[in-house]
Amino acid sequence: MRPEVISDSLKDVAEGEQCGAGKGWTMMSLPRCPMVRLRVCRFTFRGLVFFTVAVALLYGFLLMDGARSAGKPPWLELNTCSPRNNVAFLKTHKCASSAIQNILFRYGDKHNLHFALPVTGNYFGGGRHIFEAGMVRSSPFNKVTPNIFAIHTKWNYEEVKKVMPEDTVYFTIVREPTALFQSLFDYASIGERAGGLTLDEYVRRNPIDASRTDGYVGYNQMTWDLGMPLEDMSNLTAGRELVRRADAQFGLVLVAERMDESLVLLANYLCWELRDVLVLRVNSLRDEFKSSISEESRQALQQRLAPDYLLYNHFLEKFDQQVEAFGRRRMAAEVARLRELMALLVSKCNFVRKEASGLTGRQKPRSYKVDGFVAAQGGEACELFTIANPIYIGLLKEKQRRELLNGTQQAPSKTPSQDS
Repeated sequence: MRPEVISDSLKDVAEGEQCGAGKGWTMMSLPRCPMVRLRVCRFTFRGLVFFTVAVALLYGFLLMDGARSAGKPPWLELNTCSPRNNVAFLKTHKCASSAIQNILFRYGDKHNLHFALPVTGNYFGGGRHIFEAGMVRSSPFNKVTPNIFAIHTKWNYEEVKKVMPEDTVYFTIVREPTALFQSLFDYASIGERAGGLTLDEYVRRNPIDASRTDGYVGYNQMTWDLGMPLEDMSNLTAGRELVRRADAQFGLVLVAERMDESLVLLANYLCWELRDVLVLRVNSLRDEFKSSISEESRQALQQRLAPDYLLYNHFLEKFDQQVEAFGRRRMAAEVARLRELMALLVSKCNFVRKEASGLTGRQKPRSYKVDGFVAAQGGEACELFTIANPIYIGLLKEKQRRELLNGTQQAPSKTPSQDS
């Protein structure tokens, strides 16, 4: 259920004008025909009616097509393109972003692309500090311009642009805010670290601008990840401005609840093959660690999450528009093909889901609260789908370190520019 404050603030977006909806057209009056010219006039009358109807239908079609195609980005069209090798992804917390990160890691690793990598750990700025270009430039792993930016950070578009090639394309992912916070609350042990509070107790006691666990985890995580300072969390005007900036910065915003469609759009946005975006559901919280919440607390939580709802509702609507522009039938066919390719991959690799406690080595997740996978067959090509992302970051660091030592790290090749 959407909080009233959110519904009101988005009323102008949600109730946009329906172009041509319910509108008809009226035929003009025609003169009566003299009896002596009945057959000729009847022919003329029918011809004129046919011509009028044809023109009206063509005009209506053009109007409707124009309404559908207005502002349609080129990547949604059926045309030729070149694969995008320069990509920046804002990895938002608990939005299935680890799955997207794994896709980018595998693709870049396979094609020997260079990654923006932090000096230590798996964050730029530790999640607390807004991104600065110096965080990449000072890293010993980044001696050439990176092709792929896919590390957790507090987003700063202008600073990211400074370290990425000019033809870089930008995207991120969002999730329904209440579901996101519930997952984050349990995954990051927010209640336990706040004195053993349940989710209901935490929501009752903590306002929207409550201090953040570890300095970066809390309410409105997507808004925080996009760069919003804590003091602006209760300012919906600042929230709307952040949404406007994000809309201008990201050519595509995926929706976690609609992952199959998101992966299809991502493949088209990057001009990659569908097989390039196959992925397992990694870093997903196990059911026994999920907290329940009362309806009263849920409604209070939705009010706390007003900034994230502004963001999510905007990009959910935009996502629907992009799916419509892509074509519903075309989307259904591509989703079916994606699932078919995934079934073939699962058959080839024989992936086995396991609790974190039963995993070791490259497959062991960072948290004991999530599952991981092993590939029972298929070798290294299948194992890449199962590597825990923090460990994959370490492998990429080691790869780029070896390239530097061997003098083989070269400037990345440019890909043809394509408007997004």
